[in-house]
Amino acid sequence: MKRSLALLATLSIIAACAPVTPEGGDTGPLKIGFIGPLTGDAASYGSDTINGMRIAVAEINAAGGVNGAQIEIIPEDGRCNGADAASAAQKLTSVDKVAAIIGGQCSGETLAAAPILEAAKIPLISPVSSSPDVTDAGTFVFRVYPSDALKTKVMKNVFDEKGYANVAILSENTDYATGLRDALVSDVGSDNVTFNETTEPGTKDFRTILTRLQDVEFDVFVPNGQTDAFIGAAMQQYRDLGFEQPAFSQDVADSKTLGEIAGEAVEGMELINTSSELGEGGTDSFANRFRATYGEPQSNLSFATLSYDATRLLAKVIGEVGRDGTAVRDALLAMPSYKGAAGSFHFDENGDVVGIGYALKRFENGVPVEVSKVEAE
Repeated sequence: MKRSLALLATLSIIAACAPVTPEGGDTGPLKIGFIGPLTGDAASYGSDTINGMRIAVAEINAAGGVNGAQIEIIPEDGRCNGADAASAAQKLTSVDKVAAIIGGQCSGETLAAAPILEAAKIPLISPVSSSPDVTDAGTFVFRVYPSDALKTKVMKNVFDEKGYANVAILSENTDYATGLRDALVSDVGSDNVTFNETTEPGTKDFRTILTRLQDVEFDVFVPNGQTDAFIGAAMQQYRDLGFEQPAFSQDVADSKTLGEIAGEAVEGMELINTSSELGEGGTDSFANRFRATYGEPQSNLSFATLSYDATRLLAKVIGEVGRDGTAVRDALLAMPSYKGAAGSFHFDENGDVVGIGYALKRFENGVPVEVSKVEAE
């Protein structure tokens, strides 16, 4: 269980001074906050997720809103870091008095916001955060993107199939990248990780670190960053130094922007993310509606689809049980299944999603192309 008694005891004290019910109770506009990177190197998936949210809200409001109330989005720029996300969460709960939050997107945003939302008893659904640490972040924290604890098991299975016995990892020092790195090392075995280096966010020159690879035996290189900028620079310098071993990355690399940044350096690179087919379908599919409004996603469609589903799900539950955060949380936990644009899913007792799977993708002609569906054992 992720709910430690000590944590809950501490939070109950904080909660005595925190807002519990949104301003106006169940009357007035239904305010839903958004926390995500709207500026900076991670802004591509902040843009996609808030645009997915906007489509959901526009549809709901056009159909009459939630119990007659129109939804109002209150966006805050979490800038993909804990400090800004914590400030955003404080404002959204104390000043704006939102009923719920979509976000954070970066795992560090979600982890920093979680104790504030726990104290305020405000539910949060993250469309993107995947760090294993989010599982234990709090009782009001949910996510529709699967944990990296599952993703790295999939990566390990693919490595075994391809004969990648020795793994070299270059990570960025963020909650997301560190969580994925630790899970991957655990799954493939520390003896099989022959290179495991970490750099600070904002690092642009990796050549000194990467030259150490010349004395290391490895079969696959894993650029493990929080942003396109990290992965793109790492891959360009990796190839410039003459390394020919294949590269394999994670969902941040599932971005057309990365192909524009790194060009030939990422051709053939493979990665694991949720399926590209999330949101696709017929003429009235979410994918078509998104592209008609915003064009191609800046990062990838799956993030926008999961944000759209998270928003519609929140609105549905609030419409059924009202705006009280505890009632919304309990309804989300009890939900047997929800059929959204991404497919059918529900939450386990920790607020982790069940039902959203993975796909293997490969960069071809500058864009990631889905190769096959893959499952964690």
